[in-house]
Amino acid sequence: MKIIACAEARADRIEPVSFEMIEAARSLAGDGDEVIVFFAGKPAADAAVAFGAADRLVAAHSDEAELVPAESYARILREVIAAEDAALVLVPYSASGLDIAAEVAARKGWPLVAYVNAVTHDADGIRATAQMYGGKLLAECQVTLPAVLMVNPGAFAEAVPAALAANKVREIDASGHVRNGKVKLVAVELPDPADVDLATAERIVCVGRGVGDAGNIDPVRNLAALLNAEIAGSRPVVDSGWLPRARQVGKSGRKVKPKLYFALGVSGAPEHLEGMAQAGVIVAVNTDANAPIFNVAHYGVTCDLSELVETLTEKLQAASG
Repeated sequence: MKIIACAEARADRIEPVSFEMIEAARSLAGDGDEVIVFFAGKPAADAAVAFGAADRLVAAHSDEAELVPAESYARILREVIAAEDAALVLVPYSASGLDIAAEVAARKGWPLVAYVNAVTHDADGIRATAQMYGGKLLAECQVTLPAVLMVNPGAFAEAVPAALAANKVREIDASGHVRNGKVKLVAVELPDPADVDLATAERIVCVGRGVGDAGNIDPVRNLAALLNAEIAGSRPVVDSGWLPRARQVGKSGRKVKPKLYFALGVSGAPEHLEGMAQAGVIVAVNTDANAPIFNVAHYGVTCDLSELVETLTEKLQAASG
């Protein structure tokens, strides 16, 4: 069986989720199976020296665009699937992946399972565990091959970057697909990290909608200072203007891997989990015992957020003298 792991790039760098797709594919590959990375983007040379955890790389590149739009990516991917006679395709749950996975599955007539958290391979095909209702329910899905799986970032560890031998790399000129596609890249706008880089923070205290209102942010900020941590927020908090966008964690914000991550009043929607599920230790505080954040938390508390912040702040102040 041939398994295609889809990789992504943003501007001049490979997205970390690409390595997670390789690890997911490798976990399914048995003796005699082959893991093939499909990459479409400008830094094709970077892909060749990074994806050594796979058996082969098919790299599509275009010098005419910084990014290959999802429409063109999906079209080239379908051609690669046919040429390789692949039986399973893993696509990351991302802004592009939402378009790519659906189009490929529909045009190939293959089953698609989205929001996948775990997957195993047996004689009957693929058994996938997928999130439903924002992660509050988990569905066990039995899927026959060939199939497409859209995998949640953070569900798998990242494969170790390594170089591939030149004879294991096949390059495709994607310029024609990009030029003739209906979707045109207008510009690439990267987030401004401003005065903080959450990606390098060792401790993060993140607040979600459960914080209540902007007036409750300051006590959390004080707690973060005592922990020598950066304060961050989920998308609803940032959209409300309570914290700047540079401090947003999640799919549309920053992906972080701190040693310690406090999730205060964060429900744990898939978009947020994508940004923090690989943290070393996750402590979740939420009054909803069924909140999806508890599926990834190492420690969980169902209590009043304000009371916990106040008590913990007092304990840390007393300990510090």
